[in-house]
Amino acid sequence: MKISTIAQLREMTPFEDIEKEMIHKMINFINAYENPMDQKLEVGHLTGSAWIVNKERTKALFTYHTKLGMWLQLGGHAEVEDESIKHTAIREAYEESGLESVKLVSEDILSVDIHMIPRQKGFPDHLHYDIQFLFEADENETLVITSESNDLKWISLEDIPSYNNEKSIMRMLEKGKIVYKE
Repeated sequence: MKISTIAQLREMTPFEDIEKEMIHKMINFINAYENPMDQKLEVGHLTGSAWIVNKERTKALFTYHTKLGMWLQLGGHAEVEDESIKHTAIREAYEESGLESVKLVSEDILSVDIHMIPRQKGFPDHLHYDIQFLFEADENETLVITSESNDLKWISLEDIPSYNNEKSIMRMLEKGKIVYKE
């Protein structure tokens, strides 16, 4: 897992200098720990995210995250059965949306982000080294809200900044648009 993840990160074309810096930090983090996907690792851990767009590529699926209280892409922690962080993103896409039509658009990493998660339930502040993949799904399929979400919503790409304009979201939005044209 470590070797393939590092290889994929090295193959990425950074969108901007900050992403180049995050790729470098992620590679160092992965090399520093035996199991960087272990969510019990208190300094931080790898997470997998799914940027899910509709088939027309005009909307993206967002969740209103219960613990963080904000609109985000779907994703989360690795589980023991996950073969790779890509498999984490795939599993999370299915689990958090209930969509059977979800499919991976590209094996390549779409984007990366490193962000702080605040202290919760006795677990200290820690970093999520988030690796993000591009998916597509049928927006007419029924969504299933889980305990991790207060809501799920297909949001038009042009309206996304009014829901969440954080740099990582804007980077996925812009990088996704480039992939759609390829």
